[in-house]
Amino acid sequence: MKKRIVTLSLTAILGTSGVFVPLSKSAYASSFEEKKARIQNERSNVQSNIESKKSEVKELETKQNQLNQEIKKLDEKLLDTGEKIEEKENEIKDTKDEIDQLKKQIAEVKKRIDKRNEQLKERVKSLQETGGTISYLDVILGAKSFNDFVTRISAVTTIVDADQKIIEEHERDMKLKEEAEAKLNKQLSSLEEALSELASLKQELDKQIDEKDKLLGQLEAEHGQAMDQLEDLVHQDAMLAKQQKMIEQQQQEYLKRLEEEKARQAQASQSASKSSDKTVASSDKAAASSDGGSSPEPSVSSAAGSGSFIWPAPGVLTSKMGMRWGRFHAGIDIAKRGTVPVYASAGGTVSYAGQMSGYGNVIMIIHNINGKTYTTLYGHLRSINVSSGQKVSQGQFIGYMGNTGRSTGQHLHFEVHNGTWRGKSSAINPLSVLP
Repeated sequence: MKKRIVTLSLTAILGTSGVFVPLSKSAYASSFEEKKARIQNERSNVQSNIESKKSEVKELETKQNQLNQEIKKLDEKLLDTGEKIEEKENEIKDTKDEIDQLKKQIAEVKKRIDKRNEQLKERVKSLQETGGTISYLDVILGAKSFNDFVTRISAVTTIVDADQKIIEEHERDMKLKEEAEAKLNKQLSSLEEALSELASLKQELDKQIDEKDKLLGQLEAEHGQAMDQLEDLVHQDAMLAKQQKMIEQQQQEYLKRLEEEKARQAQASQSASKSSDKTVASSDKAAASSDGGSSPEPSVSSAAGSGSFIWPAPGVLTSKMGMRWGRFHAGIDIAKRGTVPVYASAGGTVSYAGQMSGYGNVIMIIHNINGKTYTTLYGHLRSINVSSGQKVSQGQFIGYMGNTGRSTGQHLHFEVHNGTWRGKSSAINPLSVLP
């Protein structure tokens, strides 16, 4: 939402023309009331904008909170995914350890298989040399008695069974080896696939968080800009309140001086009745003026400038007006070490002297130069040596350069505005008016 520009002229706000135009009491009262009503109307508009801007800031803060909650959920999900990845990695490690153990077991099995192979080779060789089954018959038929026959049959059976057992154990070990290796390789492949999927999920979550962070950054930038605008509006309202108070004080001073003038005229009228005819005539003229004419009004001096601006402080120009660090820099910076005095760049009236968010100690001066109204701002001051409502002349000492507010080192932040200060929207380049 764009800020509404507060349009107030110097004479409309302060009534600081060189001499009051002689008017009747009712006309002057109407003039002051008109000025107060105008400022009150401006304040109402500014306060309305303040409430609107507060709503905008609140909405942005709500969006930030919602986004932070989403990011928090993503962070929790990312943490959970990371834990699952770690679990899978541990499972893979355990599986690899099992495979290593299995390989050792398989190596032992292979040794047994190799040993059985040697035994089988020996049996085959023995069979070939002795004629195989014939040799077994010779052994059986060579029995000397029935008991010897039974013993020989049992021995041959044992030998044959032993050979068969060797073959069965050999086949069983080979089958066990193949099944175990296939099962573990399949398990390892499955775990590696799961790990790949989890890694992809983690990468996707990282991408989502990056996108959320970018969006959060944009919201923070919008929030910062809205807060700057809100600060400007609050300061505008504060300044309008001060200007309203100044007009009320001027009204009271005018009424007081008017009463003093009437009393003086009444006293002069009484003295005139006792004087010469010439004095009486003069007294009558004064009385006539008192009854219905216009009397000279008290003069209020206007501290107008000399017609141009001067540099407000010695030092080095370290920053110009324009975009800086993603924000609009509404003035120039002048830096110098030590105790550095700051001067009014032109004559005028101090409209504000005090603390301002971001600017630290700040002074604002309204000037009427060649019939045109300007406002100068002096920020980050170490000290303030003038007060609101005070008239100052061009080159008059107003304070010392400092480092207050949002400042990275001692310097003077100097702004020039068309008309009254309306935040960054009314700023003009100071270098365009400085010599």
